[in-house]
Amino acid sequence: MSPSYDVLVIGSGAAGATAARILVKAGRSVALAEGGDFGGTCALRGCEPKKVLAETAHAVARAREMGRRNGVRGQLSVSWPELAALKQSYVDSVPPRAEASLEMAGIDLYHGRARFTGTETLLVDGQELSAGHILLATGSRPHALDIPGAELLATSDDFLNLKELPGRILFLGGGYIALEFAQIAAIAGARVTVAARGDRLLRRFEPEMVEALLEASRELGVEILTGAPPRRVERTASGLAVRLENGATLEADLVVNGSGRVPDLDGLDLDAAGIESRNGRLVLDPFLKTTNPKVYAAGDAAGIAQLTPTAVMEAKAVAANILEGDHVRPDHSLVPSCVFTHPPLAAVGLTEAQARAAGVPFEVRQARDLTWPELTRLGIRRSGYKLLLEPDGGRLLGIAYLGEAAAEVANQAMLVMRLGLRQSEIMDIAWAYPSFGYALRYMLS
Repeated sequence: MSPSYDVLVIGSGAAGATAARILVKAGRSVALAEGGDFGGTCALRGCEPKKVLAETAHAVARAREMGRRNGVRGQLSVSWPELAALKQSYVDSVPPRAEASLEMAGIDLYHGRARFTGTETLLVDGQELSAGHILLATGSRPHALDIPGAELLATSDDFLNLKELPGRILFLGGGYIALEFAQIAAIAGARVTVAARGDRLLRRFEPEMVEALLEASRELGVEILTGAPPRRVERTASGLAVRLENGATLEADLVVNGSGRVPDLDGLDLDAAGIESRNGRLVLDPFLKTTNPKVYAAGDAAGIAQLTPTAVMEAKAVAANILEGDHVRPDHSLVPSCVFTHPPLAAVGLTEAQARAAGVPFEVRQARDLTWPELTRLGIRRSGYKLLLEPDGGRLLGIAYLGEAAAEVANQAMLVMRLGLRQSEIMDIAWAYPSFGYALRYMLS
């Protein structure tokens, strides 16, 4: 007889592990299946290993910038093999810790890719499992480009696993991955180009702040091309060549598909479970339930927001809905998002375009290349902010900020918005000084 559980979770990342722990603590019998290493996208091939590379690269860039006026002397460089080894030491420690922790929580673990065989049954490594509820938390995979020669492209996973840094690197894409990795590679000494398909990069952010970030990226040595969709990739005697739709050719030693990540639904056989998907994304109701009432999704697999905090939020919502019936709808309205570049760009709340589309009254305050002492003493030249405010001293509606501590400033702004504070109330708060806690005060002054 095949093992049966109250809940079967597919995936051991932030969403899967969070939901599994809540459910087993509530007294449910829980199994978790993982087709790869335990730990999930963020810890193994996403934000955590990326930050190991980025923090080092940004520190080097910071020191170089300080050399212009702060008295910092000497030439700093990045030893890529040593940095890669440090990154790998973090990654290698994750799977055994993650697996042991889940086992200690009382969760039955299965190794292998899961495939549906019915509405409430799955096959994992040759063994059929059944469950009253199933959570798809399979994470994401690199988006595949459908062009001739696509098999020659490296993925973001491949870039993170480089033991040596090639001399010429081309990134295809205009989102977080392409720009973050391009800066890391350029600071480390590679000749780097970013070729974006559209006319804008980072389309979710305010265009004025993106342009300031692109100027900073160019100063770091990143060449940026827009309106440059790839037509095909070819191997040459000296490396690789990418033929663009506009007729131009770009050559590199490594070409990275940085066009983003998509829900990893490969091999699940969703049809066998009556689960509908459209354009590679699951069809979900507001409670994160699929078209099969026994099956939910959370995290990157849900395809709503590829962020660890939202994965945890969604997992908590699914766990509550399994335990007590559908009643929790995850709220994605005020979730900070950050591009971990140098300097970083973060935002939360409405953009100007969103406010106009929604007919929300607003005022705009914005500035570029700020002269705040918190920035100038660090040698940062490219910076800026854009605020959307309710008229007549009302609440903060949205913020985009390019500069040091951008993620923390966005976190601070998110709390201010959740509390519904008016501008005068924000100005009355005694933030620590000197610190970037004063950023909102500067913007509102």
